[in-house]
Amino acid sequence: MRQTEIVAQLIRAARTDVEVRVVTTTTAGDQDKSSPFAAIGGKGLFTTAVERLVIEGRADVAVHSAKDLTAELASGCALVGVTTRASVHDVVVGGEGGTGEERLASLRSGLRVGTSSMRRRALLAELRPDLEPVELRGNLDTRLKKVAEGAVDAAILAAAGIERLGVIDEAAPAPLDDSWWVPPPGQGLLAIEAQARRSDLAELFRPLSDPRAGAELAAERAFAAELEGGCSVPLGCRARIDGDRLVVTGYLGTPDGSLALRDRISGPASGAARLGRELGGAIHSAGGDEILADLKTLTAPEIPEIREP
Repeated sequence: MRQTEIVAQLIRAARTDVEVRVVTTTTAGDQDKSSPFAAIGGKGLFTTAVERLVIEGRADVAVHSAKDLTAELASGCALVGVTTRASVHDVVVGGEGGTGEERLASLRSGLRVGTSSMRRRALLAELRPDLEPVELRGNLDTRLKKVAEGAVDAAILAAAGIERLGVIDEAAPAPLDDSWWVPPPGQGLLAIEAQARRSDLAELFRPLSDPRAGAELAAERAFAAELEGGCSVPLGCRARIDGDRLVVTGYLGTPDGSLALRDRISGPASGAARLGRELGGAIHSAGGDEILADLKTLTAPEIPEIREP
């Protein structure tokens, strides 16, 4: 609801002649707050039900956390807006130190680190294979409470969610370096989806959207599509505008952290999607095709789970 209200406020501030009403629904990710994402459907958990409201005409637009979007939108749908980017970083809550890397380094071997992401688990296994990953689901307040109560010794979360809920002081997060600890495509961005035929909505959101953020998202989504990335694939991509150029960093790894591929490409920002596809192709050629083939046959390693009370 918070991300929907952010977009609603943007519309109300810019267009007093437009009436805004929020329509809510329950997603698969909201219904099952304990199972690992990969076990209950992966990508689309938090978007499919909302997208259906648009397809059926019960809502004009859908507001998504862009990192939750599937690589391909539903037929007849299109993105009509992208908000200015919030923090793109993953952060560590718990531990000691000023950076996320220092926080993780401060943890003794065998301590428990909560996360709900295959990508974060793979990166953690690469950096600190001696720490124990713990499946951590529920809303942000629940996750922070688990750290405070000692159910886990630390947690890895998205900075943007902490910022949007205004709990930075309570969480005291420490950022991880996004050039190595590569975030998922779309992290920190809100994407607005509508029926592709609704040119009126494209016009409404054009002045409310951030073209820099739009270029970054286009590159990141193209990278993920090239690698067929979903919640069960340890994949990350970070695009960043630098002047009139776009710098794109990509990551693909194995769930156990034993192999990780990272690469970077840059070029004119006007060719964002092409850059993302090229980087995805480079990762493919460097051994990514073998990782992806193995992922289709492997079952992710079982990790302890903290369930809702």
